[in-house]
Amino acid sequence: MSLLPRRALLALGRGLGGVVWSGGLYRRAIVRDNLRRAFGDTLDDAQRDGVAGAFFRHLGLNLMEFLLLGRLQPQEIRAWVDLEGLEHYRAAAAMGRGVLLVTGHLGNWELLAARLGAEGIPITFLAKSQSNAQSDRLLNATRERAGVRTLRAGGPLKEMVVALRRGEVIGLAADQDAGPEGCFTPFLGTPASFHRGGGYFAWKLKAPVVSAVIFRLPDGRHRLELGPPYEADPAWGEEEAVQRLTETYAQRLEAAVRREPAQYFWTHRRWKTQPPEERP
Repeated sequence: MSLLPRRALLALGRGLGGVVWSGGLYRRAIVRDNLRRAFGDTLDDAQRDGVAGAFFRHLGLNLMEFLLLGRLQPQEIRAWVDLEGLEHYRAAAAMGRGVLLVTGHLGNWELLAARLGAEGIPITFLAKSQSNAQSDRLLNATRERAGVRTLRAGGPLKEMVVALRRGEVIGLAADQDAGPEGCFTPFLGTPASFHRGGGYFAWKLKAPVVSAVIFRLPDGRHRLELGPPYEADPAWGEEEAVQRLTETYAQRLEAAVRREPAQYFWTHRRWKTQPPEERP
């Protein structure tokens, strides 16, 4: 499929996403439930279904754009994705303690990683292993061809710590459900469990945090936005630091999702885990 002309490949992805939505082939009930939680009465059923249909077409485009990555040169990626806020990364990097870059499953997050690599930023993303071994090999081989280095999430942390101490960037897409051991903070109006790792390492290693979001533009291009760096207050203990840094991350990501709701990853059961006080 990646050998098709770019325009045909993207049209195929958009059409494939539309078929999946209209045919109810993949997690339609989960998407509807997530949108109901996130937007409540501010959108009626028809409006939420409009967002859901646009999301599935966007997801089809994401898949086909990922297949394109392995054959694009860095200059082509730079021309395809605008980058705003590079000064925020430079300010964080100038502190000399490495940089934690946090993002979420919004827009085309694979392009986000490739665009930073094409800029010459020494970045390594933590990535979960896929349950299907062939899919896992395909994903990581395509990322490597696009210049994106990956570490296994949940694996040994030594390499991550060493990279930060060398002044490099560790990327985390930290918005998926983290289970009962996660850090709970409001997200789109409902408490959600977030992974604690980003906040913990920012506190423990005194690394500044830069938020990153990427949006699909109407003309088929993309815009990557980096936010001002933030870091743990030296007076905070571990729990307070993790909570406050996670809240900042969740608030910035929520603002981005509300800007472009059709570009968020609604097929994930984001509110699967309830806070301890709300569990039966």
